[in-house]
Amino acid sequence: MRRFLIWPVVAFCLLPCLSAQDNNGAPQPKPAPPFAPIPRPADRTVTKKESESVNAVLTEARKATAEKRYAASEALMLPLTQENPGMILPWVELGTAQLGLKKYPDAENSFKMALGIDPQSLQLAQKDKFYQQPDAPGVVAAAATRASRNTVGGTVTSGDTRTPEIQGVGWASLGEVYAHEGKIAEAQAAFDSAVKAMPAQAATYRHNEAVVFFEAGQPDAQLAAADQAIALDPARAANYYFKAQSMVGKATSDPKTGKIILPPGCGEAYQKYLQLEPNGPFSADAKGVLAAAGIQPGKK
Repeated sequence: MRRFLIWPVVAFCLLPCLSAQDNNGAPQPKPAPPFAPIPRPADRTVTKKESESVNAVLTEARKATAEKRYAASEALMLPLTQENPGMILPWVELGTAQLGLKKYPDAENSFKMALGIDPQSLQLAQKDKFYQQPDAPGVVAAAATRASRNTVGGTVTSGDTRTPEIQGVGWASLGEVYAHEGKIAEAQAAFDSAVKAMPAQAATYRHNEAVVFFEAGQPDAQLAAADQAIALDPARAANYYFKAQSMVGKATSDPKTGKIILPPGCGEAYQKYLQLEPNGPFSADAKGVLAAAGIQPGKK
């Protein structure tokens, strides 16, 4: 699913944690409490040789993650983050591996380090382009949360401002962590921050949010996220399935007919999913629920 591209180097600053303005006087957003501000260290330029070494290790780690060898990826990233704590992308990759291993507190710390919101962290920085690979049609895993990364290349340096892409993937990843930890309000706030940071990926982030709450067994939060995802991307079939699935647990049974009575909007969501993706990965489940309710696909 991932592509590892070496992009031309593009310089940028990272999000200021103390000052509300950059060197040009333009206003910058302040980090939200309760995260403490981070001291501003002196800039440090990493050598070309160091950058090439980091690139090689990151490439190997991403291959391991893609193959679900999360422990191997974590083992590669742990020494790299210790030796190069001023680089953002190793922290992102480490957090991704830790998500795969379900080491949620560790992943939380890693993504906070990448975002520069850990009060114990150094100021982190990276000069490079960052890309996101949207989910492919029919893919329902939270791919953007886990797979969207920067390919490292060129000079790495300290700075003050995270790009919107880094903020987006960082916050969305924290949202996934919090959801699995049962911190629903924190998870929703983190996904909100991801959407604000990277509006172009809002539909993907909201879809991922619905998937993550499904995985975490949080149907009410799943429903809210699915409705937001549908509003942003009404053509994506899986959004309707996750909406319907979040509601079906509240179905009742008709004692006379034995048929289930779906809550309002649930059957319609299953119907819409089947209309858009009649042979999709959840089609058998959707058809089974509708049949139990005495509803034929395509019929009201």
